[in-house]
Amino acid sequence: MGCSTWYIPPSHSVVPELIVSELIVIILAMTQALALLFGRIRQPRVISEVIAGIFLGPSVMGRIPHFQSRIFPDAGNAGLSLTSTIGLVIFLFLVGLEIDTKAVKRHFLAASTISIAGLVVPLGLGAALGVAIYKEFINPDVNFGYFLLFTAVAVGITAFPVLCRILTELKLLETTVGSVTLAAGVGNDVVGWILLALTVALVNAASGLTALYVLLASAGYIIFLCYPIRWAYGWLARWTGSLERGAPTTGMMTLTLVLVLASAFFTDIIGIHAIFGGFVTGLVIPHENGYAISLVEKLEDLVSIIFLPI
Repeated sequence: MGCSTWYIPPSHSVVPELIVSELIVIILAMTQALALLFGRIRQPRVISEVIAGIFLGPSVMGRIPHFQSRIFPDAGNAGLSLTSTIGLVIFLFLVGLEIDTKAVKRHFLAASTISIAGLVVPLGLGAALGVAIYKEFINPDVNFGYFLLFTAVAVGITAFPVLCRILTELKLLETTVGSVTLAAGVGNDVVGWILLALTVALVNAASGLTALYVLLASAGYIIFLCYPIRWAYGWLARWTGSLERGAPTTGMMTLTLVLVLASAFFTDIIGIHAIFGGFVTGLVIPHENGYAISLVEKLEDLVSIIFLPI
């Protein structure tokens, strides 16, 4: 009675779902505030989201006593991580829907050249950085070659979702420059994840064939999506009348989301991030009569407002 201090219940006494809801509100509020600020200097919204993460993380506000344990308790981390991954998967699916695959095919050589240059140079710089870090900070018992490979991949891999966000917000996604850049980013990231799988396999004393397995499984799955799944999905869209109307029925909408999440699950278990499953699925959806545009319109606001800031 009469005490002016706030009582915040310990994290173990709060339902995890409630914690996740509170975290989402805090993140959205911080992101929106920074978006208004950085929008005045014409910065993409993704920049405000990155800076909001820095502010709310251990680097800034996390230094306040008990901030991390009270505001971002461990009980909410799993739910928050799952929610953010689902948001990224659906966002990359929307990016795949908007990609002009014909432009990518026409400029395949340019995209490949950019991808190779964008991977080889950062890998070399990462390896050089790894040599200095190893000599200065790392225990000599750690295998030098494995550490070098790890730092090279860590520096060389692309922040693919951030690249997609910037291209989307700058309205470059449907241009030739945007298509080539995104195609180069995909190639860069797939090779990066394969190298990362190889690194993990070597560190864990597993067979180096793990990386080959990831490569072959990825190629096989892409072929599976691009032919039988594309044909079956197109047939169902025509059979339900969705293609003629240029808008998916409730059943087709449900099937699309199930396909996106199943694809993300598969690419995750074979060793490539779940976001690539969503992206590749977007590439095989038919575009006739504005069908793909209708899908984007149904999902875009929910993803950009709720999921992406998380």
